[in-house]
Amino acid sequence: MWDLLLTNGIVITVDESHRIYDKGYVAVEGNSIAALGPMEQLPQDATAARVMDCSGHAILPGLVDAHGHGGHCLIKTLGEHLDDGWEAMAEEIYYRCTDGEFWRAEGALAAAERLKFGTTTGVSMIGSTPRVDSIEPLTAHFEGSIATGIRQLSGIGCPYGAFPKRARVWNKDGSTTEVEVTPETAYRTTEEAVRTLNGKHPRMTCIVAPGRMGRRPDEDDETNIRHNREMFRIASQYDVPLHSHGYGGDVLFMADHTPEVLTPRLSLTHSTGYSQQELEILARTGAYVFHGPTTHANVAGHCPVQEMLEMGIHLAVVTDGTAPDRSFDLWRDMKNVQLFQRFRHKDGNLIPCGKALELVTIEPARALGVDRLVGSLEVGKRADIITVDVEQPHLAPFGLMPVQRLVYHAMGQDVDCVIVDGAIAMEGRKLTQIDERKVLDDAARALDTMMSRLGRPEVAENPRLYELRQ
Repeated sequence: MWDLLLTNGIVITVDESHRIYDKGYVAVEGNSIAALGPMEQLPQDATAARVMDCSGHAILPGLVDAHGHGGHCLIKTLGEHLDDGWEAMAEEIYYRCTDGEFWRAEGALAAAERLKFGTTTGVSMIGSTPRVDSIEPLTAHFEGSIATGIRQLSGIGCPYGAFPKRARVWNKDGSTTEVEVTPETAYRTTEEAVRTLNGKHPRMTCIVAPGRMGRRPDEDDETNIRHNREMFRIASQYDVPLHSHGYGGDVLFMADHTPEVLTPRLSLTHSTGYSQQELEILARTGAYVFHGPTTHANVAGHCPVQEMLEMGIHLAVVTDGTAPDRSFDLWRDMKNVQLFQRFRHKDGNLIPCGKALELVTIEPARALGVDRLVGSLEVGKRADIITVDVEQPHLAPFGLMPVQRLVYHAMGQDVDCVIVDGAIAMEGRKLTQIDERKVLDDAARALDTMMSRLGRPEVAENPRLYELRQ
């Protein structure tokens, strides 16, 4: 007897054979997929502890959002209009105005948003550039996110920007303690995190996530080389992904000074401004590019996605989190990556829908080294499964060209059921493993506390809201 049996759905496997079953089933035993195929091949004597009739639904692998920022759900829209820089505000908030309750509440809120959009695996860097005075924010973040049922990979690492940084720790009695953050602090806490947090939960992985790899601003070359080597050493020693941001010049700097870091275990988000030489290095070394088509990085410069794919560079599409002006809806980003690349090249045939779907499922799974577990529906893989309600006017009549109908027309709110590791995390758009009302209330309280500590009401008051420019 199986534990769970999904029947009568349109099954889109995203496997290497691109199998689609117009009327299919998926069987789950424990935390894994035990069988799948067309309904006519379902054994007559098949039984399950629970059978879910998925008529009117598409059944897909859970989406994989391979880059976001822990904390962003509680600062979204704040400071969008600031003349003195959004990054400075974000660092002030994360380093000086937050406590464990903030990170726990935000972790739960972010994971809840991702789940409700059909993302079963999420990656978060703790802070905008990582907060590294201690592992407590990361630990609280994991507590909040894992409780929702999501599969979570999060981490810290050496931040960018000038050292020393100054963190403020809020004690339970209301007093505060000032902490100086040095590069040595970052190395120590990063290693402590991956050493002590991994293995604590089957859906939780602590990774190495520095703010930037390559040549960080505000520091000399020798210091940057040391940062790169230390981050790579920790990731290699503990066999976890090395995940960061990268921009023009960074890949060449790593190739010239620390070529050992350029491996398929390295993923670089945004990747705008690369030279042709850097693209050739990426193609040769197998390092991954994560592209967020709706991020601010695309205002400063475009990521040449089509050129990268044609060169054989490994690439995945990510959301980048929610601040100041985005969401965790990967369905929107599937469409945006098509739109922007087609606009850039004036070619409406680029990035077909099947490729777009792979860029948010199996490709990010490969980048994170978890493609043996997730990213497609295959026997033996973990049962990370979503169903999409396709009996809606904007998707109907559904059945003909199902992949195109989903990528072009579906939205995150169309996801109806989410299963992670064989356990139902959302059914009928209701989260099942956590009290959604409590998630929202805890987030509101954490925001109020943070704003009172920040003491800057102007970050939420845009005086140019109805003008032509802000």
